Amino acid sequence: MHNAYLNKQGLFNIKGERREFIAMKLQHVLQLEDNYTMTHMQKNDFFQLILITKGTGLHYIDLQTYEVKAGDIIFLNTWQHYRWNYDTSIQGYILSFTPSFITQFVSDHLFIHDLPFFNRFTKHNVLELDDELKTIIRTAIERMLTAYETEDGEFINLIRTYLLEVLLLCKKEVEQTSFANFNSTKNKELIKSFESLIDKHFYEYRFPKEYAKVLHITPNYLNALCQKIKQKSAGDMIRDRILRECKRLLIHTDLSASEIAYQLNFKDNSYFSRFFKKHMGIGPDEYRRK
Repeated sequence: MHNAYLNKQGLFNIKGERREFIAMKLQHVLQLEDNYTMTHMQKNDFFQLILITKGTGLHYIDLQTYEVKAGDIIFLNTWQHYRWNYDTSIQGYILSFTPSFITQFVSDHLFIHDLPFFNRFTKHNVLELDDELKTIIRTAIERMLTAYETEDGEFINLIRTYLLEVLLLCKKEVEQTSFANFNSTKNKELIKSFESLIDKHFYEYRFPKEYAKVLHITPNYLNALCQKIKQKSAGDMIRDRILRECKRLLIHTDLSASEIAYQLNFKDNSYFSRFFKKHMGIGPDEYRRK
């Protein structure tokens, strides 16, 4: 089962057969591909979890740069662009899996997508583990790797159990950190619903009152929740989603500024350029050149 390799299109064994799960030591992946430094951004059609146990490096995810070190765990979903720049002393583990690998084991088919570090609005691309949690997660991953390197499929459900343990422990850590001072389950769900609505409707809804109406709450209450839980206003959350899409289209497509303005439902290119420059400090064409 250990005779496998990764590429951005999928997970395969040496026979070219598609896999749903691959576990490898990070240093082995980097040595095999001679790829300690990736020069181009890429994205996968599977999820990845990378635990750093030794060394340091830089990990670029979408428009953010993260300095990673021993004890950090990195999460990559299927819509994020990424690359890395590791020093040659880096060590750790890399787990790659499809959503179906887990959902065959749990009843919720959205389980993976709802994890706080894998959803579209995540700010938890990198999680710093304390010593106790680092030891627990590393042990689970090492057991997973041992089971993975046995005969094909013999311990597949055991691997799923270990992976589920790691994901749930990380989920608990993120939630305890994020909501340490805010315990209302109802309000957490409201914010999650607001984020989901933004993702679906930011092309057409530009004002908090439009979302508040769908959520059956007042705009003031929505804004207060956003300030308390996300430390930003509802309007800022909508704006940030629009800006993120603007930047992604400028970086990852050849669409002109006019075409992007049309696609994102700005009334004209001039308004799009003013909006972008107001919040980014430079115009869209200059941003793309840089």
